[in-house]
Amino acid sequence: MNQWERQPRESYPAFNAFRVFLTVRSYPDVSKQLSKSLSLIKRWAKQYAWKARADAWDNEISRKAMEKASEDFSAMVERQLNIGRLMQAKSANALKEMDLTNLPPKFIPALVSMLKAGVDIERSARELQIEKPQEDLFVNTLTRMWRESDGDD
Repeated sequence: MNQWERQPRESYPAFNAFRVFLTVRSYPDVSKQLSKSLSLIKRWAKQYAWKARADAWDNEISRKAMEKASEDFSAMVERQLNIGRLMQAKSANALKEMDLTNLPPKFIPALVSMLKAGVDIERSARELQIEKPQEDLFVNTLTRMWRESDGDD
């Protein structure tokens, strides 16, 4: 059983109050929202370890967010690798299929540019994959987002 789930012998009203606490993080606010006495809310909070359970909930949410961010990052890198490879293959095939003797000179720079762009995209994606530890990237991103949300830029 997870700490944020209803605990053994925890009444439904006490658990419902805990769920409200997860959102508002204030005993007086829980008391007001549920029209329960503040002393009752504090008693439930102590009896059922609301602060520790809320911390466990926060950790679970952060873990899931990091896991999702890691999956998204991996998918992005894979997508960019594929785009780079595709651009290289398409431009190489176009060059191979063309009769360069009759090709207007203005088309050659465009094909070379597309080939170079494909190489650059693949290289950049590989650098992300190899040189930047995902955990550091995600921790820094989440820290920045947290600071921005608190106005602490």
